[in-house]
Amino acid sequence: MSGIDRMNLNTSSQSDIDEIESLFNISVQPATLEVPQSVPPARKPSSPPTIPVSAPLLPPSSVSSSSQAFSTPAPAGPTLSTGFGGGPQYNTLTEPVWETLKRDLVRVSNNLKDVVLPNPYREDPGKALRDWDLWGPFFFIIFLALTLSYSASENKSKVFAVVFATLSAGAIVLTLNVQLLGGSIIFFQSLSVLGYCLFPLDVSALVCQVNNTKLFRSLVVLVALAWSSWAAYPFVSTAVPSSRKALAVYPVLLLYITVGFLVLANN
Repeated sequence: MSGIDRMNLNTSSQSDIDEIESLFNISVQPATLEVPQSVPPARKPSSPPTIPVSAPLLPPSSVSSSSQAFSTPAPAGPTLSTGFGGGPQYNTLTEPVWETLKRDLVRVSNNLKDVVLPNPYREDPGKALRDWDLWGPFFFIIFLALTLSYSASENKSKVFAVVFATLSAGAIVLTLNVQLLGGSIIFFQSLSVLGYCLFPLDVSALVCQVNNTKLFRSLVVLVALAWSSWAAYPFVSTAVPSSRKALAVYPVLLLYITVGFLVLANN
């Protein structure tokens, strides 16, 4: 091979090597990403379209009444809920203690007048004790037991226990008797009536402490028995059917007669 051919071969091989190196350098260089200089702000999501709903038409009277109901402030003080059997219920959590005691004393005095004293409400016994309570009967039972036990010469605690048990058990038994006879009176209302009718016997036991004469004591007890029987008769007799009236009244009279004998026997 001549010298000219060798020179051409070297030149072509050198150009091939340069071309390979340039391709290798291009493939090795990392790719660069073009980042825009300014990023446009993100768009706020558009709210979904709302469908208008037309309100129902109300008459002017209902609109005015509803506005008054929302605008009228609630009355301050105890809340009341009327109803038969116990009368109105009071919220005593936010009122003074004296107000509660005053209201209970007024209720006891009113019920005592309706049961024991002559009044027009006795013509309709069902309306006389709508606002019944058990504080008055409980006080009259305790007062009679304390009075008889105080005047007893011995075994004062036994006298108190006998009187309290007799009156309490007797009132419950008589109330159950009225209920079994088909009475239309409430259980606790009947207990309230029988307890308030003990008031004349309480007065007779207190009066008998003044004079120990047998004749005087007998007269006082007889008047008290007649008074208690007169007070209890309209309430018990009208609570049961007319054919069973005697079955309801007779046990009540026996209870008061027993209490009267306890007052006479106590010396």
